[in-house]
Parts: sequence; C-alpha cells; structure tokens
Amino acid sequence: MMIETLAHRDMGSRLVSFLLILCRDFGIPGNEGITIDLKLSHQAIAEAIGSTRVTVTRLLGDLRQDEMISIHKKKITVHNPVALSQQFT
Repeated sequence: MMIETLAHRDMGSRLVSFLLILCRDFGIPGNEGITIDLKLSHQAIAEAIGSTRVTVTRLLGDLRQDEMISIHKKKITVHNPVALSQQFT
C-alpha cells in the first residue's frame, strides 16, 4: 500500500492516500468521523510520504479549511473518508 501511495505524483494525493491507509489501520470510528489513533507530527507525515514539513503543513491546512479533517492534540480526524478519497482520485 505504501508503494502505491508513493506512486502518486502530486503531494495532495499522496497525503490523502496516506491518511486513508492510517484510517483503515489505526482508525477509531466516532461521532465526527474516524480518528487516527496515533500522534503524528507534520514532520513524521512528510517523511512517510516523501515530502517536506512545509508542504504537509500547507496541505493539511487546506484539508482543514475544506472541513475534510480536524486535528486535536496531534490526532487527525477524517470527517468523511469516502468524500476525501473521491476528491483525490
């Protein structure tokens, strides 16, 4: 799955694919969506998808602004994984 994630050309697609994998493997369903039960720094995400921290911060900010995700105490909640995956496929 990670090789497939890294095959995406643009970083937005890589990030979304990575978040969806984390939802599947570490996600806890809740009222607001699926919370990834890992404390992730922007740097750790950047290293995992082959990007820079600055780019990951910008992309996560865009997803937060679009209300696709929220972040609380370094835990990411994906509000609607289906809509998120459709946006970037």
